[in-house]
Amino acid sequence: MMAQRAQRRGLIADIKADLLAHDRFAIGPGWVPAGRGADAWWWRYRRNHHAAGIMILYRLREWARRRPSGPLPGLCDRLMEVLHQTSISREVRLGTGVYFPHGSAHIHGETTVGDCAIIGVHTGIGLRGSFFSHDMGTRGPTIGAYTRVGTGARVLGAITVGERAVIGAGAVVLADVPEAATVVGVPARVVRQGPVGAELAEALERLEHLRAIAPGHQAPNRNAPDPTGDGCEGTPTA
Repeated sequence: MMAQRAQRRGLIADIKADLLAHDRFAIGPGWVPAGRGADAWWWRYRRNHHAAGIMILYRLREWARRRPSGPLPGLCDRLMEVLHQTSISREVRLGTGVYFPHGSAHIHGETTVGDCAIIGVHTGIGLRGSFFSHDMGTRGPTIGAYTRVGTGARVLGAITVGERAVIGAGAVVLADVPEAATVVGVPARVVRQGPVGAELAEALERLEHLRAIAPGHQAPNRNAPDPTGDGCEGTPTA
């Protein structure tokens, strides 16, 4: 799915899709700018320069790697390290709108991170094993869309983390995580299982009811069109 979208869209369209998808992480009034002019795009960068800057440099690097661009991919890597204290190896594939709230993340190996996942500060995602053993491998985790990886967590090895999973701060994940599960600890264990499948619709309905009766809450418009065209914007995260 991510590869198909990359073929359809160009560099600027990919960057715009990422910044628009970040609108869903509204943390206060004024997070989402009005309009689509240059001022709105500049605000989308300024509101969290780590989240926007990492994705811009990642997209530029991947665009440059498909062309005879000389030192540009390496320059993108160095800028990402210096400006955002983040390292993303060239085998990593990021979905639309992956969100790095504070930078300082390290992702390596043949790792895939799904759309609108949140990657917390000081996280490490990648290979498991030792260079001196026979089980190092090259495959890293596959992390589903809308997953939240907490501060200081480690997600290691050729494992799968289901969509909407929550990985607690400081957890060390060495095994598969079910969809919508919350895991904590070293090694990580499941402490809560959220709704999946047919249970999800009912859970979302309850969530909307609670939001509607919350003081001062303005209900989101679920019928609004998706500006990114990828399903990130407006997709519920419960």
